[in-house]
Amino acid sequence: MNAPADTPLAQAVIAQAVQGLESTGWLDDAGALRQAAREKPGERPAQYLRRAWLLGERLGLTQALEQARAALGLALIALALAVALAALGLERAALGAERTINAAAALAALLGPHLLALAVWLAALMLPKRLSGQLPGQLPQASGGALLGRMAWRLAQRMAQRVASRASRRLARSGANAARLLDASATVLQRLRLWPWLLGGISHGIWALAFALALALLLFDFAFRAYRLTWETTILSSHAFAAFVQASGWLPARLGFAVPDAAAVQQALAASAPASATLASSAAAANQSAWAWWLMGCVFTYGLLPRALLAAFCLWRWRQGLGRLAQPDAALPADSPEALLHVRQVFARLDALAPAVVMDAERPAPCSESAASAHAASAAPALIGFELPPELPWPPALPASPALRILNVDGSSAQRQAALAELAAHPPAALLLACHASASPDRGAARFLREAARHAPRTALWLVPADEAAQAGHAARWQNWLRAEKPGAALLASKASALAWLQKP
Repeated sequence: MNAPADTPLAQAVIAQAVQGLESTGWLDDAGALRQAAREKPGERPAQYLRRAWLLGERLGLTQALEQARAALGLALIALALAVALAALGLERAALGAERTINAAAALAALLGPHLLALAVWLAALMLPKRLSGQLPGQLPQASGGALLGRMAWRLAQRMAQRVASRASRRLARSGANAARLLDASATVLQRLRLWPWLLGGISHGIWALAFALALALLLFDFAFRAYRLTWETTILSSHAFAAFVQASGWLPARLGFAVPDAAAVQQALAASAPASATLASSAAAANQSAWAWWLMGCVFTYGLLPRALLAAFCLWRWRQGLGRLAQPDAALPADSPEALLHVRQVFARLDALAPAVVMDAERPAPCSESAASAHAASAAPALIGFELPPELPWPPALPASPALRILNVDGSSAQRQAALAELAAHPPAALLLACHASASPDRGAARFLREAARHAPRTALWLVPADEAAQAGHAARWQNWLRAEKPGAALLASKASALAWLQKP
């Protein structure tokens, strides 16, 4: 079986699975580290994902991922067949064997379970994520109550082991790998907030298939068999039934379905009475077509249509969420402190493979005065504003200093790469990174700080704006983050301290 393509989602799943395997000890990854560093130079997240993919290929995880996908497809086919049989049984139960149909009971049988399941899904989807720390294999209820989707996932987990174990004895552990990858996929999808949309899309798609089959069977039976739709009750009045028919038929009527009028409702009530059934049968027969279209219109409007629209909505949200994986940072494992520590440790090992940068190389001869001045100009300090809000004035008002280079990075990948390229081409004597005090440090800021600091012997972080009210409660958070990401770097809180640091030789 061919290995799947290394799509962003597949890379994220493999990386999550490898991180889980390495939670008990490091794998032999010396060759994978060197190859990843060589193929993705200067891109730590991409190198991390490439290393995990290479290890996954060696361990058979990429092949097991394809088997897990096949198992999920087989599970969906099995559920679709089960739904087809259920739709047939539901349609038979709604129509009955005596060709006499209680219209209200048939509509309740066709739409009752669907409306109850839909209400549960909507309620669960709007609940807060109270089970975010649950293990992925437990299929948390935060998945939106998509019962059929969870059934498909459970069935795929069981089928994955059998499909893999029968494929080849040499791949005896592939079944366990396939089940592990399904758990890793659940973790990734929960982190990206795609888990409810995947299971919801599966569930709504299966429900839509069931209603499409039920409508096809109803249309076939009403076209080639004669049925009599009546209404029976013990405690309700005729006015209640008439109001129910008019209310339920309002929306189908807007979509072109026929709805019985008040006279047809009274005829149905007369036909359902034992004493008048034979007297009213000829009059009721003329209106049976309207009753049949009313029943099919209600099934289409309140059954098939909402399920199809919700399946399309879930598919749209799914594709929208997958777009976030275009940034390699989003694909890194980040579901627990252990996963974050693993990412940092791999980054540190990749940094160790980077070639050493000689800051003060030995010169064979003294430089001339012009060469020294040129070197001093190229080694001017750099001030970079990183992801500052538009309303904050930049560059700041500083004393005239022709040697100071001032840049602004708004957070886009293109500007980050351009700033790093300029720092690599002209390494500064000192690097001062200005960040907004109220912002939250994230992985993007950490990666930019690490890569930019490689080009400068001194690095510091300046919090702006430089007033105590704006920095209240934020300095400690930035200090802890800076201590973890760049030990030894200074944290500056005022313009005066920033100027003094820049002018320090």
